[in-house]
Amino acid sequence: MTSSALAASDWPASLPGNVVIVLALVLALVAAVYAALSRRLPVWVYALVGVVEVAVVWLTVACAVAWAGGTAPADPVVFLAYLAVTLAAAPGAAWWGAAEPGRWGGGVVAVAALVVPVLVLRLEQVWTGTPGVGGG
Repeated sequence: MTSSALAASDWPASLPGNVVIVLALVLALVAAVYAALSRRLPVWVYALVGVVEVAVVWLTVACAVAWAGGTAPADPVVFLAYLAVTLAAAPGAAWWGAAEPGRWGGGVVAVAALVVPVLVLRLEQVWTGTPGVGGG
Protein backbone atom coordinates (compact mmCIF):
# COMPACT_ATOMS: atom_id res chain seq x y z
CA MET A 1 0.00 0.00 0.00
CA THR A 2 1.41 3.39 -0.94
CA SER A 3 1.60 6.21 1.53
CA SER A 4 -1.09 8.15 -0.36
CA ALA A 5 -3.43 5.12 -0.24
CA LEU A 6 -2.71 4.77 3.46
CA ALA A 7 -3.45 8.45 4.06
CA ALA A 8 -6.71 8.23 2.12
CA SER A 9 -7.83 5.27 4.20
CA ASP A 10 -7.36 7.32 7.39
CA TRP A 11 -10.18 9.69 6.37
CA PRO A 12 -13.19 8.38 8.32
CA ALA A 13 -15.82 10.18 6.26
CA SER A 14 -15.27 8.96 2.70
CA LEU A 15 -18.91 8.04 2.05
CA PRO A 16 -20.47 11.04 3.81
CA GLY A 17 -17.90 13.33 2.20
CA ASN A 18 -18.68 12.03 -1.28
CA VAL A 19 -22.42 12.35 -0.65
CA VAL A 20 -21.97 15.96 0.50
CA ILE A 21 -19.90 16.77 -2.59
CA VAL A 22 -22.46 15.29 -5.01
CA LEU A 23 -25.44 16.91 -3.29
CA ALA A 24 -23.72 20.30 -3.12
CA LEU A 25 -22.84 20.16 -6.82
CA VAL A 26 -26.45 19.30 -7.69
CA LEU A 27 -27.60 22.22 -5.54
CA ALA A 28 -25.09 24.53 -7.26
CA LEU A 29 -26.36 23.51 -10.69
CA VAL A 30 -30.02 23.98 -9.77
CA ALA A 31 -29.41 27.35 -8.10
CA ALA A 32 -27.27 28.53 -11.04
CA VAL A 33 -30.06 27.65 -13.48
CA TYR A 34 -32.56 29.69 -11.47
CA ALA A 35 -30.05 32.55 -11.26
CA ALA A 36 -29.47 32.44 -15.02
CA LEU A 37 -33.23 32.57 -15.57
CA SER A 38 -33.51 35.55 -13.15
CA ARG A 39 -36.02 33.63 -11.08
CA ARG A 40 -36.48 33.45 -7.36
CA LEU A 41 -35.57 30.09 -5.81
CA PRO A 42 -38.59 27.89 -5.09
CA VAL A 43 -39.12 26.29 -1.70
CA TRP A 44 -37.93 22.86 -2.86
CA VAL A 45 -34.46 24.29 -3.55
CA TYR A 46 -34.27 25.40 0.07
CA ALA A 47 -35.30 21.86 1.02
CA LEU A 48 -32.31 20.66 -1.02
CA VAL A 49 -30.14 23.05 1.02
CA GLY A 50 -31.49 21.25 4.09
CA VAL A 51 -30.58 17.87 2.59
CA VAL A 52 -27.03 19.12 1.97
CA GLU A 53 -26.86 20.30 5.58
CA VAL A 54 -28.06 16.92 6.88
CA ALA A 55 -25.29 15.28 4.86
CA VAL A 56 -22.75 17.72 6.35
CA VAL A 57 -24.00 16.80 9.83
CA TRP A 58 -23.56 13.11 8.90
CA LEU A 59 -19.97 13.88 7.88
CA THR A 60 -19.46 15.71 11.18
CA VAL A 61 -20.79 12.76 13.19
CA ALA A 62 -18.56 10.32 11.27
CA CYS A 63 -15.52 12.46 12.06
CA ALA A 64 -16.54 12.86 15.71
CA VAL A 65 -16.99 9.09 16.12
CA ALA A 66 -13.58 8.43 14.56
CA TRP A 67 -11.99 11.11 16.74
CA ALA A 68 -13.59 9.65 19.86
CA GLY A 69 -12.29 6.24 18.75
CA GLY A 70 -8.72 7.51 18.75
CA THR A 71 -8.21 8.58 15.13
CA ALA A 72 -7.61 12.32 15.26
CA PRO A 73 -7.04 14.87 12.52
CA ALA A 74 -3.45 15.87 11.81
CA ASP A 75 -4.24 19.49 12.74
CA PRO A 76 -7.27 19.59 15.06
CA VAL A 77 -7.63 23.38 15.30
CA VAL A 78 -7.57 23.92 11.54
CA PHE A 79 -9.89 20.93 11.06
CA LEU A 80 -12.44 22.35 13.50
CA ALA A 81 -12.28 25.75 11.80
CA TYR A 82 -12.94 24.22 8.37
CA LEU A 83 -15.70 22.06 9.86
CA ALA A 84 -17.40 25.10 11.40
CA VAL A 85 -17.36 26.92 8.07
CA THR A 86 -18.64 23.81 6.28
CA LEU A 87 -21.52 23.52 8.75
CA ALA A 88 -22.39 27.21 8.35
CA ALA A 89 -22.08 27.51 4.56
CA ALA A 90 -25.38 25.97 3.42
CA PRO A 91 -27.70 27.52 6.01
CA GLY A 92 -25.91 30.86 5.69
CA ALA A 93 -26.36 30.81 1.93
CA ALA A 94 -30.03 29.87 2.28
CA TRP A 95 -30.63 32.73 4.70
CA TRP A 96 -28.82 35.25 2.49
CA GLY A 97 -30.27 33.86 -0.73
CA ALA A 98 -33.84 34.05 0.58
CA ALA A 99 -33.35 37.74 1.33
CA GLU A 100 -32.10 38.53 -2.20
CA PRO A 101 -34.73 39.03 -4.89
CA GLY A 102 -34.42 37.55 -8.36
CA ARG A 103 -31.21 36.08 -9.71
CA TRP A 104 -28.97 37.18 -6.86
CA GLY A 105 -30.53 34.80 -4.35
CA GLY A 106 -29.86 31.87 -6.65
CA GLY A 107 -26.36 33.17 -7.31
CA VAL A 108 -25.55 33.31 -3.61
CA VAL A 109 -26.77 29.75 -3.08
CA ALA A 110 -24.92 28.51 -6.19
CA VAL A 111 -21.61 30.03 -5.12
CA ALA A 112 -21.92 28.72 -1.56
CA ALA A 113 -22.84 25.29 -2.88
CA LEU A 114 -19.64 25.33 -4.97
CA VAL A 115 -17.62 26.24 -1.89
CA VAL A 116 -18.90 23.25 0.12
CA PRO A 117 -17.12 20.55 -1.96
CA VAL A 118 -13.86 22.51 -1.70
CA LEU A 119 -14.29 22.67 2.08
CA VAL A 120 -14.96 18.92 2.25
CA LEU A 121 -11.81 18.18 0.24
CA ARG A 122 -9.87 20.51 2.53
CA LEU A 123 -11.30 18.71 5.59
CA GLU A 124 -9.94 15.44 4.22
CA GLN A 125 -6.53 17.00 3.55
CA VAL A 126 -6.32 18.47 7.05
CA TRP A 127 -7.48 15.20 8.65
CA THR A 128 -4.91 13.08 6.83
CA GLY A 129 -2.12 15.65 6.91
CA THR A 130 -1.97 15.77 3.12
CA PRO A 131 -0.58 19.11 1.93
CA GLY A 132 -2.81 21.25 -0.24
CA VAL A 133 -1.93 22.74 -3.60
CA GLY A 134 1.63 23.99 -3.56
CA GLY A 135 2.27 22.24 -0.22
CA GLY A 136 5.43 20.35 0.54
